[in-house]
Amino acid sequence: MSSDNKTRRSVIILCCCIVCVITAAVCLALSLSSKKKNDDKAANNKVVVSIGEEKITESQFEFFAGLILNQEEDTVRELYTSKDKSDKDELKKYTSNFINEYLIRVFEARKAGITLTETEEDALNKQFNEDFENNKATEQGELSQDEFYLYYYGITEDEYKTFWKNWYIIDKHTSLLEKEADISEKTQQLAFQEYYDYLYSYTTSVIPFHVDAENTKESLVEKANNIASQLESGADFVTLLKENCDEKDLVEKKGVSEFYPMYKNDFAQMYDFVRTSEIGEIGVVSTDYDVYVVRLDGIKDFEKLKNTEEMLKWTRTFYVNKTVSDMLESDKYAYNVEKNVYDAIDLSELLEEAYEYWQSVWEEKA
Repeated sequence: MSSDNKTRRSVIILCCCIVCVITAAVCLALSLSSKKKNDDKAANNKVVVSIGEEKITESQFEFFAGLILNQEEDTVRELYTSKDKSDKDELKKYTSNFINEYLIRVFEARKAGITLTETEEDALNKQFNEDFENNKATEQGELSQDEFYLYYYGITEDEYKTFWKNWYIIDKHTSLLEKEADISEKTQQLAFQEYYDYLYSYTTSVIPFHVDAENTKESLVEKANNIASQLESGADFVTLLKENCDEKDLVEKKGVSEFYPMYKNDFAQMYDFVRTSEIGEIGVVSTDYDVYVVRLDGIKDFEKLKNTEEMLKWTRTFYVNKTVSDMLESDKYAYNVEKNVYDAIDLSELLEEAYEYWQSVWEEKA
C-alpha cells in the first residue's frame, strides 16, 4: 500500500489550489453522500489519534479517509485491486499516516508564523457560503448550516472549516519552504534519483494504428513495417504521419511524444523498445490493441535537465518532502493512537461507496 512518500506527495499536490480543492471535495461528496451522521453520534465521538492538544475524533478520522478516497484515484485503484492485503486495514493505515503528517505540518506552519490574511480568510468564507447555498437543498428538504456539514461530511461546521483553513496555511508554509530550498546541483541530482521515473524521458516520434473490426493486428503490423522501411530509406516522417494518422493533436505535435519510465508497466512493449534502442533507431511496437511506428529521437537525462525550471521545481518538491520526512522520523512530536478506538473503526461503507463511484468513472474512461 502507499507509503509516507505518497502521503507527502498527495499533500503537496492537493495544496496547489485550496479553493479549487474545496469545490472538488464538495462535488465528490455529493456522489459519495450516503455516509451521513446524526447529531447524537457526532457528539459522542471518541478520540482516535492526537498530537499534544490536537485531537482527531472518529468522525474526523472518517472524514480524512473520505477525502483521500475522493481525491486519490490511484490509491482507490490500488485498494480495489489489492489481493494480498485487507483494503480496510490499508486505508486505515494510510489515513493515520496522512493525519500524522497533516497535524505536524499544521504545527510547523504555525511555528513559522504562517497565518491567513484577511483577504484569504474572506475568499475561503465566500467559497464555504457558495458551496452551502448551492448544495443545501436535498430530497428530504433544505438543510440548515449545521445540518449541511454533518449530512455531507459527518463532521461539524467548525471542524470542516478549521480543516480547510489549516490546509491553507500548510500550502503557504510549503511555498515558504520551496523558496528556502537548497537547489544546488548536488540536491538536484538527489531529486533526479528520487523522481527518476517522472523525469528521465525518451523523446519519440510515433505513428499509431488501432486494432478494430476493419483492421486486424496482423494487417496493421504489415502496414507499420512498410512505413518503417520507408522511413529508413529517407522518407519524411511528418508526411507519412499526416497520411496515416487522424489524431489531430498528435499531427500538430508532428508525432513527437515523451515516454517516461513511470509508464513501463502499462506500456511494457514501448518501454522495451526505447530503453534498448539507439538514437535515431526506427521500429514497430505492437500491443494487443495498438501498433506503433516509433523512432527514438533523444533521451532527456540529468545532464540535460539540470538547472532547468523543470528540474528546479522537482528539486524544491524534493526538499520539502525531505524536510517533512525528517520531521516525521524525529521525536519532536509524539503521535498517539488510541488502539481500541482505532481498531473498532469500520471504513467498509466508505470503501464500497468509493468503489462504486470510481468504477463508474473508469467505465466512462474505457
